[in-house]
Amino acid sequence: MSRSVQDILVVDYNGPQGNKELSTVESSTLNRAKSRSRVSTMNRVRRAIAFQSGVEEVEVTLTVVPELVDPEVNWVQAWKNDEEFLLTVEKGIGGVREQIVDCIVASVNDTTNEAGEARQEVSIMGLSAIEEPG
Repeated sequence: MSRSVQDILVVDYNGPQGNKELSTVESSTLNRAKSRSRVSTMNRVRRAIAFQSGVEEVEVTLTVVPELVDPEVNWVQAWKNDEEFLLTVEKGIGGVREQIVDCIVASVNDTTNEAGEARQEVSIMGLSAIEEPG
C-alpha cells in the first residue's frame, strides 16, 4: 500500500489588503517554538525535578517573487503600517488547514541572486497557530 505525502502548500492571506490566495510564494517556513526550562530546587540529590513550559510562539518566513505593478500583497506597506492579518496554510489540496492568527510583518528583505532574480524574504510573527477541524 502506498503512502500519501504532502505535495503542495497553499497560503491564503486575509487582511486589510483583501482576501487572497498567494500565488507568488516560492518557499515558506513555519516555525513553532515554546521556551522550556528546568525547574531546579534545593533538593538533596541536586537534580532538576521537572520542566516548565513557556508561551507558544509562531513565526512564518515567506520567499515571494515581487511584482512591480499591483502586487498580491504589498509586504512593505504591511510592515510600515503594522497591519494585522490572518494566514491560512493548507497542506495538500483538501489537506490539513492551519490558521496563523493575528499576524504582523516583522521584516521585509529584498534579495537578488547571481542570475538577477529578485525575491523578497518576508518574516511574519503570529500569536497562535490553530488547526482547523477536518
